[in-house]
Formats: sequence, C-alpha cells, structure tokens
Amino acid sequence: MFIFAKILQALGLADVGFALYIGVTQPQGMANEYKFTGIGILVFLVGYIIEGYWGSRG
Repeated sequence: MFIFAKILQALGLADVGFALYIGVTQPQGMANEYKFTGIGILVFLVGYIIEGYWGSRG
C-alpha cells in the first residue's frame, strides 16, 4: 500500500506541473490551470492520507 500511496503522490505532483505548463502556454488557460491544480492536489492528498494511515499501522 505504501508504493500505491507514493505513486498517487507522484501523479499528483505531475498533474500540478502539467497545470503550470497549461497556464503558461495557453492564452486563456487560467481556468484549466486551476482545474488541473485542484485535481493534482486532491490526488496528492489521497496518497498522503493513505501513506499516513497505513504507514502508522505497521
């Protein structure tokens, strides 16, 4: 489960990086940037919570 949590965290960070790319390259990309940033943050937090919950249980 630890590896799954780390994969989710990596995907969340990658999505936030993609959001930054969208925001910089598209002229009207601010709405999409916010959407992708929010999704990336949620995915990262799910991985973080899973890691903390199962990591503390041993």
